[in-house]
Amino acid sequence: MATSFYLIILKTVVSILVVLGLVYISEKNPKIGGLLAGLPLGTGIVIFFYGIEQGPHFVMQSIPYGISGLVSSLSFIIGFYNGGKYFIKQPVLHVTSALLFSLIAFFSVSYFLSLFNITLIASLLIFIVGVVLATLYLNHIPINKKVTKPKPTLYTMSFRALFVTAIILLITGTAKLMGTQWAGVMASFPTAVCPLLIILAYSYKDELYPIVIKTFSYSISTLLVFYLLVLWLFPTMGVYSGTLIAYLVCFIYTYFLKKI
Repeated sequence: MATSFYLIILKTVVSILVVLGLVYISEKNPKIGGLLAGLPLGTGIVIFFYGIEQGPHFVMQSIPYGISGLVSSLSFIIGFYNGGKYFIKQPVLHVTSALLFSLIAFFSVSYFLSLFNITLIASLLIFIVGVVLATLYLNHIPINKKVTKPKPTLYTMSFRALFVTAIILLITGTAKLMGTQWAGVMASFPTAVCPLLIILAYSYKDELYPIVIKTFSYSISTLLVFYLLVLWLFPTMGVYSGTLIAYLVCFIYTYFLKKI
């Protein structure tokens, strides 16, 4: 119980810092923001604590579902992109429409995947197909759009921090109330990307978040790298060393992904 409490606190604090950092970076360079959004920040914390609480064997059993669940995250961003085409001049309705479309897409795909017994090979095939389709679908989005950005104020920064905190606590609390099956589904929820897209959509209409979405559609491959490294390293090196090495490799992978 105590460990679960510390997990919630740690995940909440890290998520707040990550999202606010991603918002700042995305305002400067949305392409870089989308690349960094693919890093296993929240996911890594969950996997680390799963490894400590349940053991490496439990983590390895859950990885195929984690990999296939990344397709649900891709469905989320595509839903957000399509829903964000409406009410562009009305910020609240614009965000509401985008979020509604994204949640419907996420839960629909997650429910469909939950009907099957997914193996590692099957999860890899599902992921590859999902990334290819998402990348092709979002390929038309221009990547170097010029945007006029207002200077951040204390009010806007405070509002963003409180908003992200509310979103993180809502997601965590919802997963707990839904029971173990849907808690597993919520584990693949793009915890950092969701508030990032909402803030960008509210502040900049449709000027920045489509670029983040386009870049995230292939930077999510970083999470696949993380899962495969965990699958390989946890049994041989343990949870602590395995997690550390997996993070280092993912940062290097993201660096080369940016170059490509």
